[in-house]
Amino acid sequence: MKSSRILIHRTLVLIFYALFFNVSCIKIVNSELLPSGSDWKLYKYLTTKKNYSPFVRPVTRHESAVLLFMNLSLIQILDVDEKRQIIKMNAWVNLDWKDHNFMWDPKDHGNVTSLILPSQDIWTPDLALYNNAGGDWDLASSSSTKVIVHYDGTVIWRPPIIFKSQCGINVEYFPFDMQNCSMKIGCWTHHGLLIDLRHTSQKANSQPTFDNCRSQIDHAIDLSMFTTDVQWDLIGVSARRNIEFYPCCSEPYLDITFYIILRRKPLFFGVNLICPCISISILTILVFYLPADSREKISLSISTLIALTVFFLLVFEISPPTSLVVPLIVKFLLFTMVLIIFSTIATVIVLNIHTRTPDTHKISPWTRHIFIEVLPKVLRIKRYEHPGSKQIGRLSRSPPSLYVQNSDCVLTDFNQHMMEGLSIDQIEASLDKVRHTVLHFRQQEKRNKIRSEWRYVAFVIDRLLLWMFAGATMAGIVSIFMQAPTLHTKERALTALTAPSVDAINVTRLSCETKLV
Repeated sequence: MKSSRILIHRTLVLIFYALFFNVSCIKIVNSELLPSGSDWKLYKYLTTKKNYSPFVRPVTRHESAVLLFMNLSLIQILDVDEKRQIIKMNAWVNLDWKDHNFMWDPKDHGNVTSLILPSQDIWTPDLALYNNAGGDWDLASSSSTKVIVHYDGTVIWRPPIIFKSQCGINVEYFPFDMQNCSMKIGCWTHHGLLIDLRHTSQKANSQPTFDNCRSQIDHAIDLSMFTTDVQWDLIGVSARRNIEFYPCCSEPYLDITFYIILRRKPLFFGVNLICPCISISILTILVFYLPADSREKISLSISTLIALTVFFLLVFEISPPTSLVVPLIVKFLLFTMVLIIFSTIATVIVLNIHTRTPDTHKISPWTRHIFIEVLPKVLRIKRYEHPGSKQIGRLSRSPPSLYVQNSDCVLTDFNQHMMEGLSIDQIEASLDKVRHTVLHFRQQEKRNKIRSEWRYVAFVIDRLLLWMFAGATMAGIVSIFMQAPTLHTKERALTALTAPSVDAINVTRLSCETKLV
């Protein structure tokens, strides 16, 4: 009996020690898993306050406005879609405001001066991209980054956003064009009397009262982390603080519109579009250098016209469907098309002149004077000389051995030995045959001379059109492409190294609203 009591006692002691050590181990493990330190205590202190909601503006009085400062840090221009008129870029939205609910004394919390919190745990402004062209329009819902809270209540939020905004593409000077794209960012629900939205550069001279003035801010975007684009140069960045009154509401709504000025780098389109178009223009000129006997003048004109049509289709694919202006490259293509059409018409006329015969066309004296005597001197062309004239001259200078004259012709160049033993009738019959032969050759020589003159006239017209079209092409190229303003300006592209510093930001106050609800 006594031994059984001892056994029961020992068993109870073992059970007690087992329970004690298990509880101790659980406490030790839990103490290792649970966060500890000043940051955790401060987090619990700030987030367990009574009557705090992340959906309520952090103001002590309802009529007070939250002073919100905003700026952008441009990281990279991802794409400029000319066809859809959309710009896509990567940027950080820099936001600062005060939240009195997150204020503490660092001495009471282990000298902790700042704390990183999830953005869902505190109030954040409902900023939206007004000219959104796809994706998330609400900046708060599109980013899950954390915020930095300082002991004085300052909240810093830097959400990275992929912006896709509408950008009206002006193709008037394409491919030497500049584009001015904008991003309108403002509070969607809260009007200006609830959230006073200002640019970060206005923080130094900011007043706690509502700012009822519009402002123009130069160099308004931070470019310290900007990566240059392969197709576009960044020329300027600015911003404008606007006060808008919409038909739905009587209160003023604030927004900050950022303007980004881009200049297209012309190398790609210059090599792949401009140079081939100029080559087509040169081929149009060479049509008049091609001899008419080659029978390829019309084929060359039609081939250049087909090649030009291909470039028209290429420009149509990359240009937005607008009827406001005609792009610069389209003007040049239209000019080249007109040249090709006129060159084709001129080539048809030249070929018609080249194939004229004495039976169908007689060359007039003024045509012979202008195109055979005058223009060859002006164009530095060798003067016309009929190839059969020298042979006729040599025959006329041969010494005669017999002179016979009748009413129709004069014949020379008969040798005396040919006349021996012939009667007068035989001689006259022979002379008639010779007379007919000579007349035939003279008529044929006259026909050949007229045909050669028409060919020479066609050659002179070809050479005249060659110089005329060459001058017109050069004048057209210079006059059309020199219209582009980017060819006259030498603005330096902005990069992370050449961008103005923060001290260079200039804020200009514009018109102010006197009547606000």
